[in-house]
Amino acid sequence: MQRGQKLGVGLLLMMLLCVLFPDMGQAQAAPEPSLYLNGNSIKLPEKITMSNNSVMIPIRVVSEELGYKVGWNGKAKTVTIYNDSKRLNLTVNQKTAKVNDKEVQLDVTPIVKAGSTLVPLRFVGQNMGLTVEWDKDTKSVYLFTADESSPDVVPPTAGTPSGEDANGGGGDTSSDGTNHNENSEDAHITDFSFMNNQLHIASDYNVKPKIMTMTDPDRVVIDLPGTIFSDTFYERFGFSDGGQGEMLITDYPDVQRIRFAMFSNDPNTVRFVIDANYALQAEVATNDQGLTTISLIPGTGSGGEPVKPTKPDGKYAVVIDAGHGDHDSGAVSIKKRYEKDFNLALSLKVSELLRQDDRFHVVLSREDDTFVELSDRAKIANDLAADLFVSIHANSIKDKPSVTGTETYYWRSASKAFADTMHEHLVEGTQLKDRGVRKADHHVTRETKMPAILLEVGYLTNEYDESQLFDEQFQARVAENIVKGIQDYLGLL
Repeated sequence: MQRGQKLGVGLLLMMLLCVLFPDMGQAQAAPEPSLYLNGNSIKLPEKITMSNNSVMIPIRVVSEELGYKVGWNGKAKTVTIYNDSKRLNLTVNQKTAKVNDKEVQLDVTPIVKAGSTLVPLRFVGQNMGLTVEWDKDTKSVYLFTADESSPDVVPPTAGTPSGEDANGGGGDTSSDGTNHNENSEDAHITDFSFMNNQLHIASDYNVKPKIMTMTDPDRVVIDLPGTIFSDTFYERFGFSDGGQGEMLITDYPDVQRIRFAMFSNDPNTVRFVIDANYALQAEVATNDQGLTTISLIPGTGSGGEPVKPTKPDGKYAVVIDAGHGDHDSGAVSIKKRYEKDFNLALSLKVSELLRQDDRFHVVLSREDDTFVELSDRAKIANDLAADLFVSIHANSIKDKPSVTGTETYYWRSASKAFADTMHEHLVEGTQLKDRGVRKADHHVTRETKMPAILLEVGYLTNEYDESQLFDEQFQARVAENIVKGIQDYLGLL
């Protein structure tokens, strides 16, 4: 065959192969790095950045998704990350950091990229008590929280406030709120924030607060004896001519605003007031680094059980949330099956059974293989004013195939009774190891206004669990028991 004929035949053969196998000759796209917390995908505002083989994440992800308090000093280019037991201080482009005031060396420094401050995930995660695992094949980071443990809670001290406002009648303050009777031994209030229904107040050393709940209107009053505001607090937060400051709260349905002022100068006392939309209980925890945390618990304000939902318009509104979807596959099983498919299959079975009961109005967050943002899942339930929210998932844990069992998660205390009731029925349905009811900060259980739970039915990384999860009879039995859990909690069995 002539050379020209050979070239022609070769080109024809190549064209035929491209028609039959369109992906031939194209380089396979490398997977984009992804991030998971307790098996749940974390939505990132931008692609994961790698620096010296270390995963870097924006500090907003640390606060919004991992739930830690974050402070940023733009002038000094320092980042502070803390909770009630740990405090990390990092500086951009510096390899020395502090963990609870102890200096440590970093493998990679924080950086600023495209206006975002990025911090090394492994350093932050491990020092805040997370297990951090990296899957080099899928470029996935897996974070796992330790089992919840109770903080050192200081019992609240009840009392009768001398005034209804944050600014009481006993304080001697100027028009800018400055205290004129400063005691050198007083603690300085340096900062505060409100997130996850928790008020965090930072001072330069530990203070034991006094807390009161009040009604008409509903509010929680926190007095900090022997304290004054620091100069930096006055610079950072505005005060009215009457010496009172406030922060409006728009992201949490329980709270309207936070007010603060010097309440007294004998002794010096800073007061914070949480203006609530209804009666709230509150718990106080402190640590040795001067952080005071007030956790709000929806309830009656007198320690009673959360009120179970009423029956609006003759039907209970229930949202069934199938986790993940579309490009967000969730966990991948040992047989390379996707969590998103299991979640949807079980959710459809649950909704079908519930719809056979005319006492329920059922809404699915997704009914096919589509992607729904976490915020939109919560919004669906909140806009509906649903009575209950149930998110369905399957778990995974890398390199630990022996881990098996069923878990039920909640976040807000008002959801715990629902979680306890559901878990009894769920374990009866799965017949897998009972791994208990656990408290964890998932977006959908945190941002929903009604009792909300997240079910981890079994482990996709366990051979037996996986074989059950994708079994039709197993799914049918579990769906029946999820429905029983809903009915039992509502007193309908």
